[in-house]
Amino acid sequence: MDSRRKLELARKITINNYNDYIRDIILDKDRPVLKIIFHNEIYLYLRYNDYEEYSYSTIFSPNPDDQIRFDNYDDIWDVETRPHHFHTRGLKKVIDSPMKGEPEHDIPILLTFIIENNKK
Repeated sequence: MDSRRKLELARKITINNYNDYIRDIILDKDRPVLKIIFHNEIYLYLRYNDYEEYSYSTIFSPNPDDQIRFDNYDDIWDVETRPHHFHTRGLKKVIDSPMKGEPEHDIPILLTFIIENNKK
């Protein structure tokens, strides 16, 4: 599946299952990026390319370190799920990731993780 179709599928899954938490969802027409803005001002950027790589970046505040990222862009991290890995909040540590780069699998895990870990 190409990057555009993956983003369209991720958008559909998000709208169908998590719409109550979402303020806005924007599928960039020129780049393979889906931007999701939650009601609590958390920003999520989903990126896929046509080389089976992905990145799910969540920004919690304007502080540049106040974010997390799941991705498989680099194969340098010593984790069991390599190349899939998770940059923890503050980006100071990299650990195993449950992600696979497949929207049907990843998006429910990702959105549940964000929602459950950021309840006010």
